Amino acid sequence: MPKGAALTVYSSLPRAGVSARVADAIAAGERLALADAHGRVAGRAVRLVELDSAVPGGQAWDPATVEANARRAVDDRTAIAYMGELGLGASAVSVPVTSGDNLLQVSPGDGLTTLTRADPAEPEELPARYYHGGRRNFIRLVPTDAQQAAAIVAWVHASGANRLAIVRDDELFGRELAAEAAVAAPREHVTVTTVQEARHGVADYSSLARDVALRSPEAVLYTGLGDPDAVRLLNAIGRALPGAPVYGSSALATSPDGGGPPADVLKPAAPPALYGSWARGVLRRLRVQSGSPVAPEALYGYDAMQIVLDAIRAAGRHAGNRAAVAQAALRPRTRRSVLGTYRVELSGDAAVTRFAGYRRIGGTLTFLGMRPVP
Repeated sequence: MPKGAALTVYSSLPRAGVSARVADAIAAGERLALADAHGRVAGRAVRLVELDSAVPGGQAWDPATVEANARRAVDDRTAIAYMGELGLGASAVSVPVTSGDNLLQVSPGDGLTTLTRADPAEPEELPARYYHGGRRNFIRLVPTDAQQAAAIVAWVHASGANRLAIVRDDELFGRELAAEAAVAAPREHVTVTTVQEARHGVADYSSLARDVALRSPEAVLYTGLGDPDAVRLLNAIGRALPGAPVYGSSALATSPDGGGPPADVLKPAAPPALYGSWARGVLRRLRVQSGSPVAPEALYGYDAMQIVLDAIRAAGRHAGNRAAVAQAALRPRTRRSVLGTYRVELSGDAAVTRFAGYRRIGGTLTFLGMRPVP
């Protein structure tokens, strides 16, 4: 790349489906962080190219689209970084593409454990499978799905339930988190009574709900997406197990769909009031820009862009070199950002070990407090 040439940062987010609102907030945060830098760093102009990782009418990210997005970024010789993915597991498609050319990848929301460390649920699945020549190029800003599962199961146990039924959907997120929860349960002295899969498109979930109830669980964990099928499923479970508490993951917490029984859910993003003045100021400015409140996940987009800009700056005279920028980004350090203070680890993890707990009633979340990872 010619010295002083403009640089391009690509962003891949699902702009349709259940994650669209969160993706829009993250994208707004990315744009604002670049605007705050006046579109320049280390003497170079930086432009942002936003790509959609979903297909029209889809409920989540699309694997073929994610791969195409990553290849487009890699093939653009002005590209210096790629911000994605949001949905759990989507980075397993894009990282093998970006790592092949040392293109820095920063994920604002993909917690798939095996991207950075060995998986307790699948010990044979190691991060090396994603990285060409062992070169790490990936940073994520959220805890792993194994940590999320452990936090949920600990919450279940702390609330007094010792028998837990796990219900998943047939998407990758639901399957992975269900497996992680089943592994975490014995550590918390919680018995898993059953693991059931609720496939999308089933007309009536009453039979599945009765099967769950026959195992006499004291609580139910639903690990799937919060789409309309989930609402019907959770209503069926509520009828079969009246009074049994329902727990859900970040996929349910960020769903815009209302309905279903109350559920206690986790997600990485806390309410705006719990962040520092810098973060609250970012959210206020975004609210003024859009004319309505912006989800706090916007802070993850803002920080993702800042990581990229900081890495370009740190690379100095090698600011146009992909490998140098990726290496600068993955340097272990303590980072102070809109998300607070955390440590960037050599693995690519941000050492964040807390989730925000909420009660979801319809489409409304009421904050219950922060939940640590055991």
